[in-house]
Amino acid sequence: MQIIDLNAIGEYTLALLPYVPITLAISVFATLLGTVIGLAMALIKMAKVPVLSQITAVIVSYLRGTPILVQLLLNVNAAPILVLTVNAQFGTDWNVVAVSPFLVAGFTFALNEAAYSSESIRAALLAVDRREIEAAHSLGMTAWQTLRRVTIPVASVIAFPTLVNHFIGMLKQSSLAFVVSLIEVTAYAKIIGGRDYRFFEAFLATAIIYWGLTVLVEQIARVVEQRMKRPLPGKLRLA
Repeated sequence: MQIIDLNAIGEYTLALLPYVPITLAISVFATLLGTVIGLAMALIKMAKVPVLSQITAVIVSYLRGTPILVQLLLNVNAAPILVLTVNAQFGTDWNVVAVSPFLVAGFTFALNEAAYSSESIRAALLAVDRREIEAAHSLGMTAWQTLRRVTIPVASVIAFPTLVNHFIGMLKQSSLAFVVSLIEVTAYAKIIGGRDYRFFEAFLATAIIYWGLTVLVEQIARVVEQRMKRPLPGKLRLA
């Protein structure tokens, strides 16, 4: 009996490739949404908005203090309850079992990402040279224009390497999406591994795919980071 089937590893790797777009899609969705929410959390904390800053602090504490697996299991069971509540309150007839696993996993990952990226984003915003902000104000820009055209673009360059690391972490974290019945790379590896009773080969193929994706993202990020240029104060213009 052949203990390790090397041919199966190659076959499983090819069989898993069609599910890579799903893994990438949920990772990109969660990272982008999480970054936007994290930016909002960072701005609320920096502005010390009454009530909102306290609520944000509690949410961040919860998201950081509970395992992402528990959050997934909680949210996938909370989604039908939410639909039933909406149906009861507004007389709608939404299908409880039609809740998208992609959205449940995506929003769960996004909120978790926001909790961790908010501090990185806040640090990047605080690292922006005050002279650039003052130059924008002297040109007549409003606070919103300064934030949109100066602070965020400059902070994005500072935070970019950290956010790339967050995205790589999200790629690996997306492997937990199978618990909400989303069929992505890891979930399909479990299926084909159980079909042939070759779990080692199936999960080794899975590891190879995630490793390859991580290396690819790192290489792309390196090129993008080299091309990103910080905006110069002399280039500021009135809106």
